[in-house]
Amino acid sequence: MKWDYKQIRKYSWDTVFGKGKRPWAWLVAICFLFTLIGSVQSFQTVGLDFFDKWIGGSDEMLPGNIDYLKQFITNSKLVQNIPFLGTDLALALMDALTKNVTWLIRILAINGGYFERNPGEVIASLILVAALTSIVHFFFQNVVVIGRARYIMENRQQETVRMRRVFAPFHLRTLPNVIWVMFRYNATLIFWYSLLVVPGIIKSFQYRMVPFILAENPKVHWRQAKKLSCSMTKGYKWKMFVTTLSYIYIWLLDLIPLAGILVSTPLSAQLNVEYYFTLRNRSGIDMTLLPEKAFADAPYIKKARQHKRNPNIQIATPHYELEDINTRTAHKSGLFRFDYSPTDMIFLFFSFCIIGWIWEVSYKFVSEHVLANRGTMYGPWIPIYGFGGLAIVLLLNRFKESKIKLFAYTMIICAILEYLASFALEFIFNSSYWDYHDMFMNVNGRICLAGLLAFGIGGLFGVYIAAPAISRVAGRFQKRTQYIVAAIFCVLFVADIICCILFGFNKGASVGGKIA
Repeated sequence: MKWDYKQIRKYSWDTVFGKGKRPWAWLVAICFLFTLIGSVQSFQTVGLDFFDKWIGGSDEMLPGNIDYLKQFITNSKLVQNIPFLGTDLALALMDALTKNVTWLIRILAINGGYFERNPGEVIASLILVAALTSIVHFFFQNVVVIGRARYIMENRQQETVRMRRVFAPFHLRTLPNVIWVMFRYNATLIFWYSLLVVPGIIKSFQYRMVPFILAENPKVHWRQAKKLSCSMTKGYKWKMFVTTLSYIYIWLLDLIPLAGILVSTPLSAQLNVEYYFTLRNRSGIDMTLLPEKAFADAPYIKKARQHKRNPNIQIATPHYELEDINTRTAHKSGLFRFDYSPTDMIFLFFSFCIIGWIWEVSYKFVSEHVLANRGTMYGPWIPIYGFGGLAIVLLLNRFKESKIKLFAYTMIICAILEYLASFALEFIFNSSYWDYHDMFMNVNGRICLAGLLAFGIGGLFGVYIAAPAISRVAGRFQKRTQYIVAAIFCVLFVADIICCILFGFNKGASVGGKIA
């Protein structure tokens, strides 16, 4: 196979800039989006990081808080009682955490009192967020790049590509395989770069076709993709490297933020796709792993020129084997099974809000013989009960055949919501709205086993009894009446929020306890 680097460069340039403003703008938007989320690294990423830091403010507030956390870690019983958790290791851990989650420290530093009251919780939050950040990096940033590759591959073959084609490789039946292959792919490159730079560069060209192979066939396994990429690039790695260097004057534009986003970033992406299509046509490779017949055609820009010379030559829209993600199929499969209309959801939300308010007021009256508004708002509703109840019904309705699963998942959802609500209320108002420190099996006094068991029972009541009953009652009225009643509830709720903003949230004697 002849490697014509001039033709490769020409096809890349013409595909990006020769199809008109609209295809170019969509390609720029796709490339900018993936640069923004960090899935694609370039000089533009550095510029975006600088912009993010500029927006987020200076780090002047951070040193004191970080020093306070370091002091707490080194003085904690865990570090002092376990020999191998030496001071240096603890401080290194703190440095690693604070480096990646400074935005969280900025948020926590807004309320210095909370920061000092709950250093252990702050550290736990840092560890959790750092872990989630790593998970997002490996199982999101490194995976969604397959969607970008698919879009740009189809962009070569047709004039305009629908935005949703970015999601085409992520069908539920193939997503686990895509995640695993991309994990192996990135881990392999990190291993080779950790040895020496030159072997790392060689392997990066040798395995460069893996993401594109996966974008064409999300079912392909790691060993198959690696072997196919090696077969495709055998004898052409140096040619790919030289062709990339021949665009050095274009890559210099990457140093200029706006020019890089508009020119060099989309052109770089398209050039890699052109490598793939060139090597895809070589003989001796396993074509059974490459099912898209439309990818064997000439690029759209070439067919457009032929049509211009001879209008009788029609340009057919390519048909792809990889279908769009079908939300209706997902609905039928039971993954997202919503049995309630939008008006039903509004009635469910307010019903659970009011039921929660009645429960809190009744509990206070029975235990202390005091009749008081227990909500943070002025109306007879407590939003956390509404959000929690609605979340349980919408997310867990498909588990109604199994009471054990429904009960367990309800406890998990309620634990997360109650913990976050307790944290938010304390952080914003410096008040403790409930305290379970004297309860069996509690976590920081924010959640406890007894409360979660009660919520689990409440979840069963909501899914099996309350939600169907509310939906049946609402269904007896005409749609017009339902819309009017739902609108009245929403207007009253928004009015209550405005009153809370103007006059302050409800701070009665029965609502929360001020923390010094």
